[in-house]
Amino acid sequence: MKRLILLTLLLGLMASSASASEFGLRAGLTVDPDQFHVGGHLDLGQVLPPLRLVPNVEIGFGNDITYIAFNGDLLYDFAETPWSIGGELGMNYVDHELGGSNTDFGLSALGNYRLGLSSGKTLLLEAKLGLVDSPDFKFTVGWNF
Repeated sequence: MKRLILLTLLLGLMASSASASEFGLRAGLTVDPDQFHVGGHLDLGQVLPPLRLVPNVEIGFGNDITYIAFNGDLLYDFAETPWSIGGELGMNYVDHELGGSNTDFGLSALGNYRLGLSSGKTLLLEAKLGLVDSPDFKFTVGWNF
């Protein structure tokens, strides 16, 4: 756990010197567990071109479960396009309303599309496929400030 936190901080420091960070809000739908999730993210920019680091937090509600995910997304940005693909390592806390809770490390594959708006903001569309101890599928819409 300490190594994961240290690695995240180190990558964050590297990224903050590489480009300006963008904060954003996100919301979407999760499949298995069937939930609505909300959260926030910090796009730290490219740590090593074309790799971009985006840590995020999501809270899911529904299906008699509260799901809290602390994620680190590492994305490969395709040159001259708004498309990215990558992976996500997350720490997932699951609280079952009928009793019991657990914490697992999860792994997901993801792809996203970032649409730059005339206002200077960015609209994000993202799909995640859970590989290990993560929700089976997530669709998320985000807004960067």
